[in-house]
Amino acid sequence: MGYQIRQVRPEEWRQNRELRLVALKDPVSSVAFVRTYDEEAAFPDEVWRRRTSGAGVQQFVAVDEEDGMWVGTLSVIVEFDDYLCIAGVYLRPEVRGTGLAGRLFAAGLEWTWERADRVQLWVHERNPRAEGFYRRVGFVRTGKTMAFPLDESQTEYEMALARS
Repeated sequence: MGYQIRQVRPEEWRQNRELRLVALKDPVSSVAFVRTYDEEAAFPDEVWRRRTSGAGVQQFVAVDEEDGMWVGTLSVIVEFDDYLCIAGVYLRPEVRGTGLAGRLFAAGLEWTWERADRVQLWVHERNPRAEGFYRRVGFVRTGKTMAFPLDESQTEYEMALARS
């Protein structure tokens, strides 16, 4: 089974919404995302259209070439000219551990290196699987932390990767 990794197009906001809502129902979402299913399910269509517009963010998707199902996603948010942040990383459970996350990161990093020499991301203290993957890609903790927005008693760690 093959997967195409590509940028999300503006007209694909409905597919984007569907995968994001699936992600927010996944048990890992409690330590992976800073919004809840109920919050995002209530978003009007305009929010979803804006997310796929390419304004301030570039989203990548892994699409099953056989049936067209979206199975993974990753976004690169341009917060400032020199601060790009990877966010919204998600793979459906059936494709985890297949190497697809590495392919999504490769696409996101290729796009990033055309714009910046460094990229950041945040990882929850109780998400060791994600942090382990990020370390394998080359990310390291920067020493910066922040309170997790959904529960300020929990911590998120900033990790960064510089272009070699």
